[in-house]
Order: sequence, then C-alpha cells, then structure tokens
Amino acid sequence: MTRQPIERPADAVFVTGTGRCGSTLVSHLLRDHPRVLSLSELFNHLTDMYRLTASVFPEGRCGAGQFWEILSSRHPVNRMLSRHGVAPKEVLYPVSETSRYTGATGVPAVLLTTLPHLTDDPEALYDEMATAVAGFPEATAGEHYARLFGWLCGRFDKDVWVERSGGSLILASQYLRHFPEARFVHIVRDGRDVAVSMTRHHGFRMAAIVMGLGLAVGRDVYSLGPGELDALSPEQVPDDLRSFLPDRFDAEAFRAYAIPPSLFGAYWSDEMERGLAALSAVPRDRVLHLWYEDILDRPAESLGLLAEFLGPRYVDDDWLRRCEARVAAPASAWTDLPPDERDRLDQACRKGFDVLSAHGVARGARRPVGGAA
Repeated sequence: MTRQPIERPADAVFVTGTGRCGSTLVSHLLRDHPRVLSLSELFNHLTDMYRLTASVFPEGRCGAGQFWEILSSRHPVNRMLSRHGVAPKEVLYPVSETSRYTGATGVPAVLLTTLPHLTDDPEALYDEMATAVAGFPEATAGEHYARLFGWLCGRFDKDVWVERSGGSLILASQYLRHFPEARFVHIVRDGRDVAVSMTRHHGFRMAAIVMGLGLAVGRDVYSLGPGELDALSPEQVPDDLRSFLPDRFDAEAFRAYAIPPSLFGAYWSDEMERGLAALSAVPRDRVLHLWYEDILDRPAESLGLLAEFLGPRYVDDDWLRRCEARVAAPASAWTDLPPDERDRLDQACRKGFDVLSAHGVARGARRPVGGAA
C-alpha cells in the first residue's frame, strides 16, 4: 500500500548539467533507489528543449487548469522529431499504431519520458495525475510543481524527489527562484567528450538547428504559424537549414547534417560559465559537483558521495552494489577526432575548463564543493 500523497516532501533535489554529461545514467541509477523518486526529463520536455521557459514558469499565481495545460502540452519541436522517427533515445513513451498518442497527434510533455520512467503503464498514471492536479489550489509555479512532486512521492512511497533533465544547467536561475530551498547535484564531464556526444544526439542536434534558424530569421521558426512560415523569403533562410523548417522537415537531411564538435564545445563553455555563476549563489552544503569520469572510475565511492549528499537515510550498500554493476564506460572519446578538429574543440572548451577551475570544481573531490560560503 502506498502512503497518502503529501504536498511537499522535506527534500527536493535537482540533478543538473550541460547535457551529454552522464546525468541520464544517474537518473536511471536513482530510479533503482528504494527511497528516491527519480523524475527524468520533465523540464526539458515541458520547455520543448528550453525554448518555452517563460510559459513553464509563469509569473504570479495560476490555477490548476493552467498548470495542467503546462504538463499536458504537445510542443512543436518534440512533436516534429517524434513524427519523423528521430526522437532522442531518452523519449520512452511507446508510440505505436495502438497507443493513445502518436507522432502525428503529438505526445503530452509529461508523458514523453517522465511518467514512462516511473511505470510500465504511463497512460494510467497520466489520467490519475490529471485527477489529482485538478484539485490543486491556486498557487505559484514552484508551489504547483512541489505539490505535484510531493503527490508522486506519496504515490510511489518515496521520501525525496530528484528531477533530472539533460542540459538543465541553463535553468539554474529559474530553479533557484522557484525552489529556493532545493539542493543541486551538478554532473560534470570533460567538455570535449560532451561536445562529441552532442554531435550524435538528436535532441542537441535539433536544438542547434533551431538556434541556427532563429539567428538567421530573427525569430523562433517553430513558434510561427503556417502563414508566417509562407511569408519567409528565401534570402532569410540559409540553404543548409531550409530542410529543417517546420513545414518541410526532412529526416534524412537531419540525420546527415554535419555539426562541428567545436560548436558544441563553445556551447558547453558558455553554459558552464552561466550555470556556475548561478550555482555560486547557493550555500556550499546544498551543492555537489560530481564528475562523470569519477563515476566511471570509482562508481561505489562517487555514488556513495551522492547518497551522503541526499542524506544519511539514503546511504544504501545494496543500492551501491547494484549501481556498481551497471556502470560502464562509453565507447568513444574526443581524442579520436582528426588533429585539426581536435585542436578547434580543445580551444572551444578552454573557457569552460577555466570556469571550473575558478570555482574550485576539480575531479576526485571527497566532499561537496561549490556554492556560496
């Protein structure tokens, strides 16, 4: 029997990072912990790859209907990728001819990954959640999310919720504003390996393409209606990006499109700079910087640090043994790149490494570091 749902669990934690940093692995390992509610990719999908942050964290107070609209929205970028069979592998909703939602209809944001990560019957949980949310009183966005996460903790008999969205370091300031008492686990990975991984990941490839289109056109093309798309002149859209407009998206062109690792290296550096500036305002005892490479090299020790950071009651030797057996090193590394490309990538990541050094974020840390004194 599960506990009665609670409004706000005592513990609230975000696992954050630049994306392709190993946070997905951490999400899966935490899902196996008997006392942890692992929430995966929620804010990534709610914001449609961080395009719609303002609508996901509205100002002031909002009612249950508006909050449910945020959770259940079917957004254009994720819908496009699903419809063309190029959704990121983190999307877990089982789209089929018999599923309630398809690539053509779009899948509600909370159903893409978050609920399938928790249960084998995500549609039933979705309906149950809709009923629960309908009874929420008017509240701020942060209060609504905390109440929802508390309800899920009660539903699954957990003590702490840990939300993890790939690339969510970009939301650090929003998290701090709406969850002022939250704690943060920052997963760090060598930016050069991050960048190479991003070149192969459909979500980050699409994010780069949407950004490129936006810079060229001066607007987010995935927010434009059909008439507005028709009004775009050929000169506004670069030839190499025309195949990715919403009304003519070409999946084969998308798969073949080459994005240099150095572009993602520069992105990693910029996000590291902004993210650590935000996290530096958090008290030291509420931030843990955890290197992915340390998790690979010393999984029991590194994940033990994570459990200790969550709190003494989360230290679980059986869980650590299970985790250790599931950790495996990725197959490729940035050093496999051709020399010229490797040098450009190394240069692009230099600023990010300098930022990490300036904040004292070093590999092999034995205790939480970072944040404000």
